Amino acid sequence: MKFRVILFGLLFFAFFSCGTKKQLQREYKGKPVALLKETFGEPKTVLEQENATVYVFEKLKELESTEISQGKLTLDEIVTPKVNKTERYYFTVRDGIIVEIRYEEEYER
Repeated sequence: MKFRVILFGLLFFAFFSCGTKKQLQREYKGKPVALLKETFGEPKTVLEQENATVYVFEKLKELESTEISQGKLTLDEIVTPKVNKTERYYFTVRDGIIVEIRYEEEYER
């Protein structure tokens, strides 16, 4: 019984500590805004708020179509469509320091 609880706890921890948002939080939160320009280049949009500035960066990726393997006995191939993936990074900055990070993915056929 204890083994299952420990195993579940480890899996739960690994799931939430390995996500993209968590990695961004570890790498950029509390760091100066100059680090963003070195890594991401110029922001796509800069939004001014009452007490903070939000820098929006975009990365576009083109994902090629691929065949989905179903084994040797099928006659019809199943192929995924070609997709454009847009990743958006929102960094909230106060007094030159990154305080909040948000990440979005969008897929377009």
